Amino acid sequence: MKQEDPIELPIMSAPVSTDFSFQFNIAREYQKVEKKIFGLLCDTSEKFFKKNKKIGVLVVLGVFDMPKDFVISGMRQIGVNPIQKYLSVATTLISDDVRELFENGSDGAIIVNRSGQIIGGKIYLTVDSPSSEVPEGCGTRHISAASFSQREDVISVFTLSEETYVVRAWKDGEYVDQFSPEDLDRD
Repeated sequence: MKQEDPIELPIMSAPVSTDFSFQFNIAREYQKVEKKIFGLLCDTSEKFFKKNKKIGVLVVLGVFDMPKDFVISGMRQIGVNPIQKYLSVATTLISDDVRELFENGSDGAIIVNRSGQIIGGKIYLTVDSPSSEVPEGCGTRHISAASFSQREDVISVFTLSEETYVVRAWKDGEYVDQFSPEDLDRD
């Protein structure tokens, strides 16, 4: 058997590098989830405003990937968790199941992980800062949102006001974005 000559590999003069920008973009996926939740609540607000039908919604978006014993402090289930299958707000098209969950306006909060997965519904939130400042006319849902948005594991909290149909995004105890369907009627 004849031994072949070794293959010569070219010598590279430049150092080899790897581009991890895609992974860093994935780390900020929660920003897309925030926009989807806010948009879904705005659509819901507008729909119910036009029908003159009351609805109130509270949504918590957070980093709930690996809670100890699958329990997140400051949250308590009210009755049976309505989430019994995989639901996500991160998909391209929002499913009818997700829309229905948001439009049911049940007591308690809807809990969404930063990936967009809805992990709970009908959740009671413990308010640590009941003296949080909220706009005039806001009730307990908004006080809960302002308080809960100050937690380290919470990215943002969203409210849809049952009284005014105003949608707000809350961060660090204050609302940072707002939508009112009444403003659409004035245009």
